[in-house]
Amino acid sequence: MEIQWSLVLFTVVSGAGAWLFASSIIEALAKKDELPSKAESIAAFVLLAVGGCLSVTHLKHVDRILEALNHPTSGIFVEAAMIGVTCALIAVYFILLVRGSSKGVLTGVGLAAALVGVIFTFACGASYMMDARAIWCTPALPIAYGLTAAGLGAAVNLIMKAVQKRETPALELAGLLTVIAAAAGAIASAVFCLGAGEATAALAMPWAVALFAGAAVAVVCGAVAWKMPKSALACGIVGTIGACVAAVALRVAMWLVGTPLLDFFLMPLD
Repeated sequence: MEIQWSLVLFTVVSGAGAWLFASSIIEALAKKDELPSKAESIAAFVLLAVGGCLSVTHLKHVDRILEALNHPTSGIFVEAAMIGVTCALIAVYFILLVRGSSKGVLTGVGLAAALVGVIFTFACGASYMMDARAIWCTPALPIAYGLTAAGLGAAVNLIMKAVQKRETPALELAGLLTVIAAAAGAIASAVFCLGAGEATAALAMPWAVALFAGAAVAVVCGAVAWKMPKSALACGIVGTIGACVAAVALRVAMWLVGTPLLDFFLMPLD
């Protein structure tokens, strides 16, 4: 099946933004760091906005996105609405942060933005669950979509914390979050690939290898940053590359195995 690169990049880039902000909120709730900074809010907003723009480039006539948005039950509408709400909430959070609002108000708005953003990353995968593509019709797909985005977002968060020279507890937790998210993404992806069975081996094996290699790099980098916070910046950069490879590889593998039937010689039949 032809790879829809625009949609691959859409979910990877926007998912990274959603989980970057969510990771910062998690650290704040764990009392290991302050609430998301101005820089983190801007980075998350930009990633979400760029990802949203990428989502419409797969249309031959981009202007027709308005027609798709006229159907509230469509996956395009749901994803666009969730990105819009998340960006709006982050924008409100940023304004409140600049104006020096109370921590309680900032926490409430930030938590709402994080929750909508996280749900959005899983919804991106859920929109592909359809009877016509039996291999895609499994809960493992949206879970893998969301968790691979989590690994990437957590790694980007690690970079942001290191660049801002945060205290050791914040860097340690950022590294640990990268380990947990990247490992969880790899496990969910393995479930999806195993469920695809022979289709993965026949059509997407190189991408499956890249997926798990990238996830392993992210896990190792997160672990090193967790135990040696002074190396957080270098680990964050390398970990982000690995997590990005894993996230992209999962989505490419999904498109490649998305055939309704395989003949006796494992040739795709559309």
